[in-house]
This record gives sequence, structure tokens and C-alpha cells, in this order.
Amino acid sequence: MRTIGFRVDVAEHIGTGHLQRCLTLAREFRKISISSIFFVREYDKELLSLITISDFIYHVIGYSSLENISEDHSYWLGVSQEQDAQEFIYAVSEQPIDMIIIDHYSLDSVWEDMVKDTVSLPVAVIDDLENRKHTCDLLIDQNYWPNPNSRYDGLVSSHCLRLLGPKYALLRDEFISLREPKMQKSSNKLETVLVNFGGVGNLRVWKSFLPALVKCHKFNFHVITGKLSSEDFHYCENIVKQSKHIFLEEKTDQMSYLMKSSDFALGACGSTVWERFCLGLNSALIDVADNQKDLVSYLHERNLIDYLGSLDNITVNSISKYLTDLSMNSLKYQKRRKEIMQLVDGMGADRVAKNIMLIHSNKYNERVLGTI
Repeated sequence: MRTIGFRVDVAEHIGTGHLQRCLTLAREFRKISISSIFFVREYDKELLSLITISDFIYHVIGYSSLENISEDHSYWLGVSQEQDAQEFIYAVSEQPIDMIIIDHYSLDSVWEDMVKDTVSLPVAVIDDLENRKHTCDLLIDQNYWPNPNSRYDGLVSSHCLRLLGPKYALLRDEFISLREPKMQKSSNKLETVLVNFGGVGNLRVWKSFLPALVKCHKFNFHVITGKLSSEDFHYCENIVKQSKHIFLEEKTDQMSYLMKSSDFALGACGSTVWERFCLGLNSALIDVADNQKDLVSYLHERNLIDYLGSLDNITVNSISKYLTDLSMNSLKYQKRRKEIMQLVDGMGADRVAKNIMLIHSNKYNERVLGTI
């Protein structure tokens, strides 16, 4: 195998998490001299720079306007699955690949069947919704669910290899090296809370959280807003400009190190959940989208996170009360830290890459034997 093709998108309505976990896998393949190319739709060229700054290349298969994108993720492409599949097939005819990895809530067996009928390649799918059929050889769902053994029954074939659970969380290499015990902090130094709700900012979130942080002088806060318009970021800056205990920035390339050096986190229920768990960073989460509700509820039920509510019902007062009552050195959080670190060991990307190599090898042998 020489080249893997990733079909993934990044945009304001999609977020950056899907792309980031694909980039993590691509880095894993790079270690063994396998190239990666990202096949994308262009919604926002600025966000596509996340691929090039990671030293990978992308191929734009088509363009979609953000103006008429539905909130229903099955319509996030902005075009039909059939059109997207045709554009992808044309792209790979010019840019040959040996395997396809798909990470996209808008794509399912409709797209996969069209592509597999034309380009006979192994297909791996990264998903976590369990809400549609897939035609694939391997499926990865890194999330923590109560029914792992039966998950995706009837949605994939019996021959599909399923890699399910946080054991397969796709985390960058530095998370393994940063798992060493935390240094003891000076008793007279304020504890630090890392605050981030994803790579794409949402002003509704910050209108609730920033005024609450301003009122809370128990902790220092390091806030990463995610990508915002210049007007919205300036709005956030104005809220905190008199607050010495709040440091605010739009983006960072030091997220893993900030997690390591922080004492607690406020965030959303996205892929960063597993990054925090790997480093033993306790957190209080909200859900910012419907597809996060089930997971955040189960994590709360298992006493692995604190749950602040959904974006629609959190208030400045509810956040302020939570922070006033928060005692992050309690026995509850000490015990929880051990549990979450046991759940995610940081080796998921290595495990997934090895299984993808195995799937490709098996499919290659089937094709060769079939010609004898």
C-alpha cells in the first residue's frame, strides 16, 4: 500500500474534529512511509489550511455554499451523495489510491456502493452515530457506549471488522508522552481551568460562559474560542478585557500541553473528550449539538464527567453556581482521574492503523488469488 485517500470535510457546520482524527491516522501511516491525500469539498478555504500546515495535501472534489446548509447532518454535503460520489470517483481516477477512509456524517452505503462499484478498493469508515448503513470492510467508533458488542448490528455486514470503544480513540503521539504524573502545584497558586468548545467557535456559547468566568475569581481561565469572525472575537475580548484572571485566544497549536498543565476543563462532548481522558483532565461538559446528547448523558451516568446541560438551557447563573461550588481536589475527582486514564491509554491510532493495514493486505490477497 502506497497511498490512502481520506474522504472528510471541515467547515463551520461540520467542525474540525472529523478532520483532526483523520490527520492523526495519516501521521500514523506516515511513520511507515504510506502517503495520504485528503479529498474534500470546499466550504471555507481557511479551515482547509489545517491540512497543509500538517504537511499533507488535499484535492477539492467540489464546492458547496454555506448559505443553504441544513442543520440535519445528513444534508451537510450541500449536494446529493450521488453527486459527491461521482466527483470523488473522477478525482481518484486522476489521483490513484490504494484504500479509502471515510469520516463524514452525510455519507453512507449509498455513496459507498457507488464508489466500490467503480473503484474496487477496501473501505474503512469512522463513525459514531449508529444511524445508517455502511458498505465497508472496517468500521471504527471510538466512543464509549453501553452496548458495544451489538452496536452496528444490521448496519454493516457480518464480515465487517468493528473496532469499537475508547481503546481505539485516535489521539496524536504527544498524548502518550504527556501521561506522566502531574507536578505538584504551589499551594498559593490559583488553579487553572482550560475552556474550549471546539475548533469552530460559537458565539452563543461565549455569551453564556464568558460573563460567568469574569465573575469567578477562584481560578485562572485559559480560553480558546475557536475560529470566529473578527467582529465576534472582538466582542469576546471586550467582555474579558478587565479580567486579569482570564487569558483569551482564538486558536492554539499547543492544546495537548495546555491540557497537561491545566487542573480542570470546561468543554463540549466532541473528540477532545478522549484527549482529556488520556491525560486525566477532569471536566464539565455541555452538548452543543443533538448528536452529542446520548454520549454526554452516558458519560455523566457513568460518573466520568460533570454535565452542565445543553447549549439551549445553560445560563450565566447556572455556570456561575457550578464554578462557585467546584472543588477540583476532592476525592471524587481524584478517583475519576484514575478511571478516565484507564479508559483511554493513547494507543488507539496505532491499533487502528495496524488493523487497516491488515484489512488492506487481506483484500489485496483476495484480489490476487481471484486471478489465479
